[in-house]
Amino acid sequence: MKLKPILQSQYLSALAMLRRAIAQCPPQAWDNPNDKDRFWFVAYHALRFAHQYLKANDKGYPRWEQRWHSSPGRPFSKEEILEKLAIVERDVVEQIVLMDLEAKTGAAGALANKFELQLYNIRHIQQHTGELYEKLSAYPVKLGWASQRYNRKRKK
Repeated sequence: MKLKPILQSQYLSALAMLRRAIAQCPPQAWDNPNDKDRFWFVAYHALRFAHQYLKANDKGYPRWEQRWHSSPGRPFSKEEILEKLAIVERDVVEQIVLMDLEAKTGAAGALANKFELQLYNIRHIQQHTGELYEKLSAYPVKLGWASQRYNRKRKK
């Protein structure tokens, strides 16, 4: 069984669902001061770690600018977050094929290898996407499910 195409498919499906949540987030939900964790920050957080954990080499990946939901300053815009999501989608296509899935990982925790780290990473994206879907349930937004056969050319 070839695992890399399956991993790519599941990553792209998880990211498609995250893209839907981001794209359909109404302005009042994007940086709602009543939210402990702002919508934009949850999306940024999921993407930042996805980017980090997708690198075939544990060292040398470019660090992303840090912004915190509780710090003064401006939040990332929807366009900026969507640009970061596009970076992660490219990472999925480019990095999974290079990855030695049986190699040890430099990531914190007791993960067995790169393969387990990738499963962990997909679950992390989905967990935060679920959070965002839940936030959006308070608004007239229709969100759907992305299948494991997600087609990148399909309308997002």
